[in-house]
Amino acid sequence: MEVQNSTNYEKAIAEADAVEKKIIEVLQSGNSFRVEAGAGSGKTYSLNKVIEWLQKNRWADYKRKKQQVICITYTNAAVDVIANRLNEDSFIIPSTIHSFAWGAISLYQSTLKKMILEDKSLHPTDGDLETVKNIKYTLGHRYIDNGVMYLYHNDVITLFSLMLDNPKFRKIFIQKYPLILIDEYQDSFKQITDKFINYFISQKIGSQFGFFGDSWQTIYQSNNACGLITDENIIEIKKTANFRCASRIVDALNFIRPSLPQISAIDAYAGEVIVVTCNDYNGVRRTDRGFKDDLPAEILEDRLSNLINQYKKCITKKDESLKTLMITHKVLASQQGYSTLLGILGDGLKNEDDPILLLFMNIVEPIYEAITTQNMPLLFETLGIKRYPINSKAEKLRWNEFSKKLGSVRTQTVEKVLSTIIESGLVPIPPQVSSIYQAFLHKPDTPYQTVTIADVFSISYSEFISAIEFLKPTALYSTEHGVKGEEYDNVIFVISRGWNNYQFDKYIPMLNSNVPDSSIAAFERNRNLFYVCCSRPRKRLVLFVTVPAKDAFMQFLENMVGTDNIYTYPEYIVHITSATI
Repeated sequence: MEVQNSTNYEKAIAEADAVEKKIIEVLQSGNSFRVEAGAGSGKTYSLNKVIEWLQKNRWADYKRKKQQVICITYTNAAVDVIANRLNEDSFIIPSTIHSFAWGAISLYQSTLKKMILEDKSLHPTDGDLETVKNIKYTLGHRYIDNGVMYLYHNDVITLFSLMLDNPKFRKIFIQKYPLILIDEYQDSFKQITDKFINYFISQKIGSQFGFFGDSWQTIYQSNNACGLITDENIIEIKKTANFRCASRIVDALNFIRPSLPQISAIDAYAGEVIVVTCNDYNGVRRTDRGFKDDLPAEILEDRLSNLINQYKKCITKKDESLKTLMITHKVLASQQGYSTLLGILGDGLKNEDDPILLLFMNIVEPIYEAITTQNMPLLFETLGIKRYPINSKAEKLRWNEFSKKLGSVRTQTVEKVLSTIIESGLVPIPPQVSSIYQAFLHKPDTPYQTVTIADVFSISYSEFISAIEFLKPTALYSTEHGVKGEEYDNVIFVISRGWNNYQFDKYIPMLNSNVPDSSIAAFERNRNLFYVCCSRPRKRLVLFVTVPAKDAFMQFLENMVGTDNIYTYPEYIVHITSATI
């Protein structure tokens, strides 16, 4: 096959096949490696190929030595997908990091108790630690009951990290786990990956590691994610085929990230990348904190709504998806129905790291959906368990009663919802939320953000429901953080103000220059989110710039998409109303 006469798909397949071959060669060599897989390049495919090769070629060796290959991924759903590809007696164990960590340390009960006694951050809010005889990890919240201490979710990570400091534990660990594969490595806990590198990889002893992910898709700074993993003993393997994005989108991605140039596998359409500026606006721009130089809120909302409506009219295929990505909730919070909540939580909502929000978003609402739709896999996933949680008539009655109460109080206040789930004893409550609830009961005027805990607890729970709906990937709008791992036919990426952590117009032009040391963290934060947003569409990308596009930023945009693909807002409305896409 002559590559120059090949289709996009054939070129991409040839490239991908060469990469898969190299991954297996490095795997066989025993060296640790990192598969750096750009957006749309088929990271999961590579991981599955490694698993298939291991099952076919290493079964006898690992079984004879009673060793296991661990494949760490992020959700129980992803674990189940991998498990379905494995033989019944496979030596490959798919697991979340929490389940793997607990499986590795759970036998060392006396050591665990000693660690907990010495670390006050691991102590439960009530109960006598001296009475504890066993440590367990089931539902993921911290409490003592009948001589058993149940760990909170991330307590397992802390304890696993501490155990890795023990040479005897590491020796046993090496013997049991000769190979560890980590999916989405960039979002792994830094405290764990640092120790994997320090104790094993950098010394070229012990377990072999295979990291699969993309360092430029590290966007959750608050999660203590490790980001790019490097060491002279880690072999880098780049995946450069893109099976998601049309060629013009890939061209833009290659301009953003020349260090990982991709080949589009799409032949059916060329795609489109358009920049729409608001440089035509001559009115007074905003001066308030966090929104300096942006359009007034009502102007932005009007222009964005009109742009979306006109764009949707031009989409001839009605099953095509459209997603609008925004950095801030404020423009839409009033119409979505969570203005009060946004005003109180502020960055806690933007960052999606407020403990009460996380409880409702990641636990309460999924549990409510699971029990009202009889979705048992979702219930397992949310509770973080593998066993059926309802094993007796009494338990069934408890869950039925809880379902009725929760359905009723969801129309009331946050206080009513929290008290209901706490009294049920069925829902894992993070220690931080337990402490907040206790403060509400005994000292409700305790400050919380800019208000008091009592103010938060008096909010209508419907505001949380509205905010959570907004954060779902299926919503027309999404925060730019909310779409990692997602893909859509069409994306409108709104480049605006609203969050001081992100100023794309300031930092993105630095892609073409040396970044000052003082700006590296901010630059990487902006670069990664910009890359993630630009790599979501399959067919068309519109960058809607509501801040002034000028100087270095305008030059960057022109170089990225070409001057013929840059419009002012009025120009683009005229263009799109006469277009069919």
